Amino acid sequence: MEQQNENRQHEPSGAARPRTRRKTRRRVRYDRIAIALILLIAILVLMGSCTCSCVKCVCSPSESSETESSGTDKDEQTTDAEGGEDSSGAASQTTAAQNAVSLSLTAEDMGKGPLAVVNAETEYKFPAGDVELVNVFDKRNGSYTVSSMDVQLDAEAVEQLNVLLSEFSTIYGKTDIQVESGYRSKQDQQERYSNGSSIFPGGFSDYHTGRSFDLNISGESGNSYYTPTGDYAWIAEHAHEYGFVVRYPDGKIDSTGVNPRAYTFHYAGVPHSAYMYEYDYSLEEYVEAIRAYSVTEPLSFKVGDITWKIFYTEGAAAGGTVVSIPSCEEYTVSGDNLGGFIVAYH
Repeated sequence: MEQQNENRQHEPSGAARPRTRRKTRRRVRYDRIAIALILLIAILVLMGSCTCSCVKCVCSPSESSETESSGTDKDEQTTDAEGGEDSSGAASQTTAAQNAVSLSLTAEDMGKGPLAVVNAETEYKFPAGDVELVNVFDKRNGSYTVSSMDVQLDAEAVEQLNVLLSEFSTIYGKTDIQVESGYRSKQDQQERYSNGSSIFPGGFSDYHTGRSFDLNISGESGNSYYTPTGDYAWIAEHAHEYGFVVRYPDGKIDSTGVNPRAYTFHYAGVPHSAYMYEYDYSLEEYVEAIRAYSVTEPLSFKVGDITWKIFYTEGAAAGGTVVSIPSCEEYTVSGDNLGGFIVAYH
């Protein structure tokens, strides 16, 4: 630029000025505009949809919308974790500061989430975005050990497992609990099935979800499977407070298809885990029971000071499903892997 300016200063005064370039009219590239619009729409759709491993989501406050309390509240039975009833309905009251939520879900989303049933009759399809796998060995705290550096679980399950076992260790001074198993690929599971070490073929194991795992108790003579006896009974009695349930409880072989295994836990999330524990449901039984509750007549269940509303929405086999959640402070959504979605909110 400096050289160009210097050249202009030495031009003869009578030199002819160079011709000014003709301004050309730019053509409108409608193809580029179309592509930009498509990308914008795609982004908006993704922002408004739920990936359905949806854990707890905060309901956005709305200044312009006002919602009234559901007229069914007075007819609902509110059950607390102590087995009593609470007809006050205080936790179900809505205000203008809270906002209803509308989610656009896909058929694939029905197979995602902590309540997705996977057993000998129901295949897990490994839907993209269902879990965030992390190495338990890397994320663990000092309250327990891991059988292998390769054991993986969903990130939220590990987070809650750390809290559960840390509490146990603090109370009883024990650090001999060991986490074994965890996420299994379809190929890994098929190999186990082929060599006779598992009764489930590839695709039909709950370990595929990344939310089920086994617990051991380490001892001088080796490891043994966890049993809820002595001090260790505390884990089975309090696991539901952190979102965990026994995946194959005693007396539930008719629903799970598996002999009782007190050492296999599954992360279902609160409030579902608390309800399953309170009423002695297996995962299969709970998912079946929730089908009786709708958005207009939800199940009410009190966990601590919070009254949760839980309902079921049938999913569309093709296309999208719109799930509407009444005014709330937070909510959870999970597919059941059987054709619908289970929603909890408060």
